Amino acid sequence: MASLFDASKRKPVRKLYITRSGGRYRPDDVALAFALSLRIFDSADHLRRLARRLVDKVCLEHQPSMKLLYREQDDEKVFEVALRIINRVCDLQGYVPGRRFVRNGGDDGSDAAAA
Repeated sequence: MASLFDASKRKPVRKLYITRSGGRYRPDDVALAFALSLRIFDSADHLRRLARRLVDKVCLEHQPSMKLLYREQDDEKVFEVALRIINRVCDLQGYVPGRRFVRNGGDDGSDAAAA
């Protein structure tokens, strides 16, 4: 019985992520901000500015991604990352499963079978 409680046998608990570490905005708040930005402005420059404003408001594990996003020079990569964030959060929340959020004038391919 003594071996079960022996302190030298215990392994330290390691956390992979510090979730919700002081961030005021949850991932769904960030996804909504990106979605509104895409619908209203449809501009990579606006998405970069938005990511720069959000970098201090998101949790610690998402801050490096936000920094990379606002430093990215390629417009298509900026749009790709923003769409990936939006679609991932929508999938996790179960919001309209199987349907993808697309940029203005885009087609998600969901109506191709109906045509």
